[in-house]
Amino acid sequence: MASIQPDKTLFYKSSGSIEIPMDIYLPKSTQNAPVLLWFHGGGLLQGRRDLISPHMRRNVQTHGYICISADYRLTPQVNVGEVFEDVKNCISFIRTQLPSHLGENVVDSTRLAVSGSSAGGFLALLAGLYVDPKPNVIIPIYPITDPLGTFFTNSQPAPNGRYSASKEEMSFHLDLNADPITSSGKVPDDPRSHMYVYMLKTANLAELWGVPDDKNVAPYRVSRRIHDHGLPPAYVLHGDADTAVGVEQSDEVVGAMLGLGLTVQYERPHGEDHFLDDADDYENSELYSFVMRYL
Repeated sequence: MASIQPDKTLFYKSSGSIEIPMDIYLPKSTQNAPVLLWFHGGGLLQGRRDLISPHMRRNVQTHGYICISADYRLTPQVNVGEVFEDVKNCISFIRTQLPSHLGENVVDSTRLAVSGSSAGGFLALLAGLYVDPKPNVIIPIYPITDPLGTFFTNSQPAPNGRYSASKEEMSFHLDLNADPITSSGKVPDDPRSHMYVYMLKTANLAELWGVPDDKNVAPYRVSRRIHDHGLPPAYVLHGDADTAVGVEQSDEVVGAMLGLGLTVQYERPHGEDHFLDDADDYENSELYSFVMRYL
């Protein structure tokens, strides 16, 4: 199936010499359309905005939302707090400036869903916790939720036989003084694409995010922050055989939401691994029914 290409690319933020882009996918007929904002995964260490799943591009036409896929600066050249500043700036741009770029009555930027896959799901959860006003709904897809969870503090094998690079091979990308970047190339062409597997082997996600101690990492341990900050309605998708992000990461967040009486729907398909929603023919009517209910 041919990939659906974005209709427009805008830069939502400048940081030094870097301009950070977002791709915009428009329905054929737009009249005060809501926005679904998606962030890519890669552990905040790698990845890029064009990796958005086919179903999110395709359902722009089915459900009439405007889909936005945004890049952000990658760690470890910036820390996780700076990445989240990008997320907040992106949401602010959508709410205050996007309407002037798209034209009158095209977008209703008060109706916002925030989604993301893997580390992007983590960013969606941070948006749900800390952005004011909160998104109407969030869709964390196999999300990272705690960089100090058991999965990320114990060495993990390379998922699905992927290449496991040495520290020497990753040295350039680990250099904190290197210039920040906002995206990386594909596996295996770009050496940066090996950073996630390197992190799994070395079990140092919090360190690579620049929050190596308990005090600094505390805002990014999602399930522990829900009581104080709340979350909007959430649809969480995470396969129970995920080899790249342990399913217990989602279990903890969903458990906390249920315990607090918050609105959450949890799809935990048996035997499914990471990237379970990435096939061209993947569809999920329950997910979109939930999301559109709150948009």
